[in-house]
Amino acid sequence: MTPEKNRQRRLPLSDGERGEAALFVIGFAVTIILWACAHDLYLIGVEPRHFTVYHRSLLPLSNHALLALQYATVATLGPGMVFGAITFAVCRLGRWSRLGFWPAWLLFLPFVALIEAAALGVGHYAAHRFEAGLAPPYPEALYPDSTAGIAYTQSVNITAYLGAALFGGLYQLVLFLVRLRRA
Repeated sequence: MTPEKNRQRRLPLSDGERGEAALFVIGFAVTIILWACAHDLYLIGVEPRHFTVYHRSLLPLSNHALLALQYATVATLGPGMVFGAITFAVCRLGRWSRLGFWPAWLLFLPFVALIEAAALGVGHYAAHRFEAGLAPPYPEALYPDSTAGIAYTQSVNITAYLGAALFGGLYQLVLFLVRLRRA
């Protein structure tokens, strides 16, 4: 491909904007990875089998902390980068006033806390349902076994993934509304 054709395929961003786009992509990816690492370190402490039995092996790790960090990073690196790119687009592209990385990042933190609180709350709810002999909060087919630990950790993870999709979209809408209001 010729350099001219390659230039035509790039987003119409100035060199400064490319650096800002990279900050969004890397910054949000790192934030989401760190969140996932804390999340998975907690879960592996609650029920190691969630990772040691019910996840396919990636690297031959026996240390539970390293195993949790590995799965958290692999599961969130790509989605975190895509989320950062989308956030950049919502914050910077278009004719409205631009929103920088730091205000967008600070606004993201309450969404992370809300998602994690909801996930942990549903996990506790699932554990109480299990202890009472009731079905888990999600379809039983989503649970690899019927033990209390897996009922808890799987409910936490399902809720975290659903919450990330739902509240991630809501976060993008809020960013857009912030830009419109500032315009």
